Amino acid sequence: MLKKLTALLLALMMLLGCTAAFAETEEHAPVTISYYSTQAGVDDETVATLKAFMEQYPWITVNYYPCGDDQLAAWLGLYNGGNAPTVALLDCGQILNYSDYLVDLTQVEDPSFFDHVLSGTQFFQKEGDTAIYGIPASYQGFSLMVNKTVVKKVFGDDFDFDSVNTVDKLVAFFDGLEAAGYPATVVFSADWALGAHYLGCQLFSEWLGDKETQRQLMADLKDGKGGLIDNEHFNNLMDVFDILMKYNINKADPLADTQEGDLELLAHGKVATMFQGDWNWLVLHTFENLDELAIMPLPLTNDENDPRNAKILGSCPKGYAVDKFQNTPEQQAAGVLLAQWLALSPEGEDFMVSLIGSTLPFDNVTAVNENPLAVSTQKFLNEERILDCSTYLCEAPSDFWLVCGPFMQAYLAGQMDRATLAEEIGEYFADLD
Repeated sequence: MLKKLTALLLALMMLLGCTAAFAETEEHAPVTISYYSTQAGVDDETVATLKAFMEQYPWITVNYYPCGDDQLAAWLGLYNGGNAPTVALLDCGQILNYSDYLVDLTQVEDPSFFDHVLSGTQFFQKEGDTAIYGIPASYQGFSLMVNKTVVKKVFGDDFDFDSVNTVDKLVAFFDGLEAAGYPATVVFSADWALGAHYLGCQLFSEWLGDKETQRQLMADLKDGKGGLIDNEHFNNLMDVFDILMKYNINKADPLADTQEGDLELLAHGKVATMFQGDWNWLVLHTFENLDELAIMPLPLTNDENDPRNAKILGSCPKGYAVDKFQNTPEQQAAGVLLAQWLALSPEGEDFMVSLIGSTLPFDNVTAVNENPLAVSTQKFLNEERILDCSTYLCEAPSDFWLVCGPFMQAYLAGQMDRATLAEEIGEYFADLD
């Protein structure tokens, strides 16, 4: 047993850049592990990627568990059945909630693969804890997706998107588009989009202040101290949402839209903007005759010197985690090898960049990204023009969007005013155990 474990631990010492350095004559004890992914819709491609891993590491067999409609329930169901996946691609909040089941990746035989990570480990750390429970899988940017083809037709090829750096300039930008016959925006009405991306990720982010300020707002809401209706940032956020609602192409029936329908409007220049993120490339790339797309900041204040108005939101929503609860030490060692391979190998890069169209927060990425939205994200990331929202993703209650998303939908549909919305969100926090 010790000999087997030693052989696998030696494998962990090999970084992805030197996988070919394994001696051909070195013997490795066979081990079977499993992989669970919450990246839906790419099962065949995932199997092909895992096959490439097994070809490089023939002593490791990987069984693949695809996710179901309820990703958390499916993952927990595997645990309940005694089949906990060795490696799982999970949301960062899920990783932190169940960190007692997971390997602290700073304590593996050789954690130096973290040297290649530019950003994102904070999404897999608990407050005040040095342990890291996940390897970032990708980096995502979101703000105002924009059809550059339309904007160039209206404002000229040399239009500076960074010039839209106040709320008043945003309104003027929208007015110019509409005067030229192009609807300015479409508001995607899904509860998760409104509750998580627009409300949660912006409310509890660097838009509000540093992490302590963000945590204090959450604590005050839980304790019933003060109300959101008196919070300047909340009102700025909702003032801009009112603007998006005013120019929404679907404002006559704002809850009747679909994600695919909204994205097709953007892709083909039927609207100029849409608040969402670069992950939408999974749908967008399926459309023919795509216009030129990008991401631009969404300003929330009228101070053109406010640096936040020149930034987009960024997150590292998913990571690769390794189970220590139901997997043996040998399986854990092989699992760490698989996790870092998925993150850092050319094959893993190709899967996330070429297929999914994600931005990768690593220093050794060679894959060419054909997702123009991710290219925008990479630009903002490289220029350090990112507003971190890890406090929301890692520390807000996991059902925040599920409960508060419908409140935002009611507001969008004109069925709830701002004071009631603030009150409902406050009552949600106050009712938490």
